[in-house]
Amino acid sequence: MKVIYFAKIKQENSDLTEDHIHFAFEKLGHEVKRINESNWNRVELINEMKDADLFLFHKAGIETQYSFSRFLEALSIVTCPKVCWYFDKVWGDREVIMTTILPFIDKAFLTDETWIRRNPNPRLGILRQGIGSENTELGVFKKELETEIAFVGQVYGDREKFVKELKDKYGSKFRVFGNIFNRDLYDLMASTKIVVAPNSPSDDFYWSSRVYMILGSGGFLLHPKAEGLKEEFEDKKHLVYYKDFEDLCKKIDFYLKNPKKREEIRMIGYKKCIEEYNYLRRCEQLIQKLSGKTE
Repeated sequence: MKVIYFAKIKQENSDLTEDHIHFAFEKLGHEVKRINESNWNRVELINEMKDADLFLFHKAGIETQYSFSRFLEALSIVTCPKVCWYFDKVWGDREVIMTTILPFIDKAFLTDETWIRRNPNPRLGILRQGIGSENTELGVFKKELETEIAFVGQVYGDREKFVKELKDKYGSKFRVFGNIFNRDLYDLMASTKIVVAPNSPSDDFYWSSRVYMILGSGGFLLHPKAEGLKEEFEDKKHLVYYKDFEDLCKKIDFYLKNPKKREEIRMIGYKKCIEEYNYLRRCEQLIQKLSGKTE
């Protein structure tokens, strides 16, 4: 199969999701032609369409007003099945984007099952994210990253209150790490006892890709209870769920005092994630869903 992959420009010091997906399709034996907003032209795209089997894109090209019209022009040229695999929570302006783009494509796979439940449409399907399968060796302990409790991600909205409360309670035991990815993230997980996931914007059927990134990098994770996530990871086996801030603090205190139990859960969660929720598996699922072999 030939895949025309409209994705971000490859970057070294950022989230490499598109690179992982590119690698997975090639590992599965497919040809991948990668393009982005800056390097495609109409004539070349028409030529590529002659033997293309799939046009796949994520957020690239559709989330800024400047590029959206040009991206719709690209879609008008595409003659093979057009598929969006959208990673984030669909809310606010993103709802407008999603409802606008749906008539122009054949299928949209979302990680936000909550939005699908509220907006049933035969063109919508669920496909979660995962962890890269190229290099899954655990990280190494680094003194400069050593911490008892870590929050990994951007702090905004409701997360500001969440982070402040943890900082007030645990002081220097708690640290925030923003844009940290790839091998740096693996090293952070080797140097951190507990990673806490925020209670926003998660809900019962939407959760951040950080779940897979943290578990797949070897981290011990405390995560808000989510009914859908329980289908993938069991409580106190692969990670630990909490119901509210009080419960989170109780579990932080418990697992700081029980390193053996924490390490057991960490390693089982890590193995589960890299074996079952890597992008090789996710791309296989995407192809199966498109062929009608699975829902």
